[in-house]
Amino acid sequence: MGAWGEGLAGDFLRRQGFVIKEKNYYSTVGEIDIVATKGGDYYFIEIKTRLDGELANDLSITPEKRRRLDKTIRHYCYHRGVGEVGMITAGVIVFADKIHKTVRFRFLVLY
Repeated sequence: MGAWGEGLAGDFLRRQGFVIKEKNYYSTVGEIDIVATKGGDYYFIEIKTRLDGELANDLSITPEKRRRLDKTIRHYCYHRGVGEVGMITAGVIVFADKIHKTVRFRFLVLY
């Protein structure tokens, strides 16, 4: 379900004007689900897919996950030559409603 949600989140972000630079960037310390740009800023985006009705919010990204994500972002910027630009860590929660066969999205700026 996670890979399915990441694909939908990528489509959602493109509709919102984001340019997807990379998906599933891995380093020795962690992973970034989606790296995107918009308006000159870089967005490092964690994707969470939940069944509609479940309690799903930015609390699902724990302090330990944030620590690893910060290290992974530094690794990405160093290895991809990302210089002095705005950097935003965000999340997209994909809510899937199996009964009504609908999907909705919530974009969150984490820090």
